[in-house]
Amino acid sequence: MKITVSILILLLAASGLLPAFADCEKGDCTNGEGTYVWVDGARYAGAWKDDAPNGKGVMTWSNGDKYDGDWAKGKRHGDGVYSKSDGLTYQGQWENGYPHGNGTVTLPNGDKFRGQWKNGASEGMGTYTTREGLVMPAVWNGNFLGR
Repeated sequence: MKITVSILILLLAASGLLPAFADCEKGDCTNGEGTYVWVDGARYAGAWKDDAPNGKGVMTWSNGDKYDGDWAKGKRHGDGVYSKSDGLTYQGQWENGYPHGNGTVTLPNGDKFRGQWKNGASEGMGTYTTREGLVMPAVWNGNFLGR
């Protein structure tokens, strides 16, 4: 009987039907400094308050995207750098989880847009700089950047 139960558990684990668990891997993930790992492999290491990322911290998603910066009530809020796995980065201000304020997007090819963001979208006047160094004024209205 023990062998049958062991084989059944092994088969369920291999098939992915057993529940996966997320957990505070290290430290205090309630009110302090800690590292939390989610079921999908996403990981946050940094400051916590009331069970949510709050303060300085680094979130790495299972697809390789990464945010390093300020958090408030579980959302990106303040200054930070978001790097996508494809090479695109946004460095600048965040509000309630979205780029908001001054920021710079660097494309995978090295081109850059510097300007204003509102609720995750580029907005207003800015500059577009090619990787060769050509600087052009630009007006933007849209182009959502977010997760």
